[in-house]
Amino acid sequence: MKNSPLPITRKSSEDDPALLAEIIGLYAGEPDLHELPPLIFSSVSRLAGADVVTYAEFHQATQDFRSLVSVDDAPERRAVAMAAFARHMHTHPFWQGTPDFFGAHAWRESDFFSDTEFPALPMAQDAFLPSGARRLMTIVIPHNDYVLTVTAVRIIGRPAFSDAERDRMEAFRSHLLRVYRQAQERTIARLTPVERLRYAFPDLTPRQLDVASWIARGKSNDEIAAILEVGIDTVKAHAKAISGKLGADSRVGTAVLAHTALPFARFPPLWKLGVGAWGTEEGQVVRVGEGAAER
Repeated sequence: MKNSPLPITRKSSEDDPALLAEIIGLYAGEPDLHELPPLIFSSVSRLAGADVVTYAEFHQATQDFRSLVSVDDAPERRAVAMAAFARHMHTHPFWQGTPDFFGAHAWRESDFFSDTEFPALPMAQDAFLPSGARRLMTIVIPHNDYVLTVTAVRIIGRPAFSDAERDRMEAFRSHLLRVYRQAQERTIARLTPVERLRYAFPDLTPRQLDVASWIARGKSNDEIAAILEVGIDTVKAHAKAISGKLGADSRVGTAVLAHTALPFARFPPLWKLGVGAWGTEEGQVVRVGEGAAER
């Protein structure tokens, strides 16, 4: 195993027409968090000549992850590969997406493992080679208490990623950092009060969310009881429970939080947006969150 990565060479110039086109396209698309992954898949595939691209979030507090993959073939094999990745990800900082380790660099598997060492790694044997993945190049973007990683993958038989391709990815990364933050802002701006509360306070029950949404609209307990066709005491009980879970000391406080609570403070976006990411659920790696928010 190599003790340290190869030295960094000159960065790719943003005068590179292909790189410039991808950067402009990324900004011009004005994506939210639902629209961003497909844009990244297309851009990285072209910039790095990748066969597959992954988009993953690693939650530092739980050491869990959620991952989207640019291809949707062989889900059973993909589940096995993701489970193997989860088992072995702590064996080297390259797999973990550690911000201090990556910094602003695009690291390749060839920066740390020789062509004879990589195939012998348990990670390679269990997670990558069975699915045909051989060459890897990753960039990392830290965000609050989680990190976003984007990995370009080449299948067996393809050459290693070149220095020029690495430099392109590093130049692309700084713009992706801005666009990711903008995409999160757009996503949050489009949330309804009930969606914001559901994401920010996953302990709220569906009925409590109903009541909270009407409180956020300024409705009285009597009006909410009539709308939901329940008794006034039931509404009062729900309102009290909501205040306790939100830490709000009044109905005004509940209404304010419904419009201002940070939706991704407890868990990163891929835990919330219902996009069908791969991740851990009750100790098993499965496709989670598809079609609805998980928590």
